[in-house]
Amino acid sequence: MQNAIAIPGVEGKVRVSPLGLEIRGEVTFVEWRRLAPKIGSAVRSCAFVVGDWLVYGEERFGRQLLLPGIDPGPSRAISREQYDAARAATGIDPAILANYAYVARNVPREIRREALSWEHHRAVAKLEEPDQERWLDVAAKDELTSRRLRASITAGRVVPIEALGAPADPGIPNHIVPINRLAAWWGQVTGTDWLQRRTVDQLEAMLRDFGPVEAIVGQIRVVAEQRRQERLF
Repeated sequence: MQNAIAIPGVEGKVRVSPLGLEIRGEVTFVEWRRLAPKIGSAVRSCAFVVGDWLVYGEERFGRQLLLPGIDPGPSRAISREQYDAARAATGIDPAILANYAYVARNVPREIRREALSWEHHRAVAKLEEPDQERWLDVAAKDELTSRRLRASITAGRVVPIEALGAPADPGIPNHIVPINRLAAWWGQVTGTDWLQRRTVDQLEAMLRDFGPVEAIVGQIRVVAEQRRQERLF
């Protein structure tokens, strides 16, 4: 398959392609197990690699064409149009690209911890650099999950595991991830004049696109009101 990459140590047997892991022939248990750290390393580094690539373009080519056909204008910040072009070039959703760039821009490479996930680094991205280092050290030392790290940062102390509680609906995808992506997209939009430059037809199309979101909020309000009424009896 075109664009497939052979993995060192198992050349001829295992390759990685845009569609997944391609295994040909027999792979021993030892070879299969050796793939784990390679896969884990690739996944952990991917977000930082893409984010650093975007930030380099932002800083180095702020007054040039960052990507084919896109004029960055007077601002050095990555515009929505540039993210759209980056999506065309990488195949990655602009909201995800925005998150990658945000963390790469705000968490210097010098203080990143290889033992921690990208989610750990995203949790500290809003902090000042000394606080980033302190919390990353705590997360590595106490082996905090990214969820526990976020809770600890909010509380200003390391939160005990039992204080986290169980996820609201085990086995059901959490709503926070898509909401964060939507919020990241909205942050990019409101940071430029992109929204003001939309035509009436484009804005009306966006309102139709957000119809499902409005319906979801409406259903949540209905159930919440039902629960409030039940408390009265």
